[in-house]
Amino acid sequence: MNALLRLLASPTRIALLLGVVCTGLVGASFYVQHVLDIEPCPLCIIQRFTYLALAVVFLFAALVESGGSLQRGLLWFGSVLTLGGLGVAGYQTHLQLQPPTIAATCSASLSYMLETLSVTDMLARLLDAKGDCSDTSFKILGLTLAQASLLIFTGFTLVLGTVLFRRSAAAA
Repeated sequence: MNALLRLLASPTRIALLLGVVCTGLVGASFYVQHVLDIEPCPLCIIQRFTYLALAVVFLFAALVESGGSLQRGLLWFGSVLTLGGLGVAGYQTHLQLQPPTIAATCSASLSYMLETLSVTDMLARLLDAKGDCSDTSFKILGLTLAQASLLIFTGFTLVLGTVLFRRSAAAA
């Protein structure tokens, strides 16, 4: 327990840990796609790019001055990305738990999301993901990848909230 408290006391250590975790998750997603031959869906690709962006943000935050304004800004930006990923993973989990009665794909609902997120639209078109967002056939530890991602993004949100709001309270 003491080690956990020491870890949470250092935003640099947390940023490094989260950056390494995100890098591992991106690597794992490529393993699932290219070794296990599980085709990702557009929502999976969005989450993959969210983890990739978070890896860059967190690793950069680990390199800058500890407790400085740049590090805080990067952690806040990471929080925004994390909330975005949480929303996408939550939406995909909803699709998996309550599949549409008409064609069980994410295309119709995803098209609305893609119209509102131009960068994501560009990435989805470049990658042309063909997987089904409501597919639940692949599970790890009893969870679909979307459910696991939802838990990971929730954990990131809680850790970042703890770090950022504890620092805000200490500064006040």
